[in-house]
Amino acid sequence: MLHKERFQKLVEILNEQKLDAVFLAPSSDLKYITGLDFRSDSRLKGALISKEGESFFLCPSLHRDDVESVREEMHILEWNDVDWFQGAFRRGLQLVGLDGHLRIAFTRGIEAGDMIEAVEGLNVQCVNGFSLLFPMRSIKSKEELELMRRASAMNDKMMESLAVYLRPGLYEDEIIKFIMNFHESHGGNPRVPGVATGVNSSKPHYGRDNNRAIEENDIVLVDCGGWYDGYSHDMTRTFFVGAPTEEQRKVYEIVLEAQLAAEEKVAVGAIPSEIDKTARDIITEYGYGDSFNHRLGHGIGMDGHEAPYISQGNHVPLVEGNCFSIEPGIYLKGKFGVRIEDLVVLTESGREIINHYPKHLQVL
Repeated sequence: MLHKERFQKLVEILNEQKLDAVFLAPSSDLKYITGLDFRSDSRLKGALISKEGESFFLCPSLHRDDVESVREEMHILEWNDVDWFQGAFRRGLQLVGLDGHLRIAFTRGIEAGDMIEAVEGLNVQCVNGFSLLFPMRSIKSKEELELMRRASAMNDKMMESLAVYLRPGLYEDEIIKFIMNFHESHGGNPRVPGVATGVNSSKPHYGRDNNRAIEENDIVLVDCGGWYDGYSHDMTRTFFVGAPTEEQRKVYEIVLEAQLAAEEKVAVGAIPSEIDKTARDIITEYGYGDSFNHRLGHGIGMDGHEAPYISQGNHVPLVEGNCFSIEPGIYLKGKFGVRIEDLVVLTESGREIINHYPKHLQVL
């Protein structure tokens, strides 16, 4: 169903940014405002909301039964495969009182070709709406934070089971299946986890280039995320199956020191770039600065990555309701890598880390 408070806040943002309307294509933005959960496909669909609070849903005829929840609150403009969507889109603009020169933002979930077709022949300036909802979505309600906590608690339980499961001889694909089966069997919707053993862990976002098996005295980096009830979890732990080398132990302790120090800096009003610097300076002081080659963290909620980003370029103070990761890493090319990731939320009582699975060095 339509989230009326979010809808009204979006109308306020449109007026603040001098936009005439926004088109919410299938994406988490659409779901956040309307409750409608569509996937992008070859038939354009989505909600247009004007700065006056008028709206319509552009709906392929075969989806008309899927928009019943908003029929009383939004005009439904149906189109079919014969007439295509341009005519319905134009009728919708007229219906909500939009004409003349228009500035319309388009969010995620629409292909460039569809956007061009929709406004062809109209006096419309297309505006990048990718970050339009960031101010709203980056501040989680108490209800959203409860969903985040539950999702992270399930990820904690998965890591507990995984620590018992890991052993020499297991292939990365087997570990991936174990993780996904755990979450699916508990009602979750997992993304494909990042599992990197041995030298593969030296790549920050290892792309499953090979299916390596765990060896004796090996390292296993596991980055697991997904959704429960539409809200995300995300956590990274680095395990040792057998005794780590002296260098591996040293690197692990540096990453843990940086991770803990950065978490201590998290507070309402803290600047993301300064939190990033806290972790980065520690890693640099030990001589591994060039081996930490990504931002410190990312916001999380309905999407696995969203605002606020904990990066060198973000100077916007954190506020109550923000939820994000703190995940420094060191990656030594051709050798191994270590990353430790927790999710942190800011509440009225302060900082809260919502991952509770241990992050001290573990030898399995």
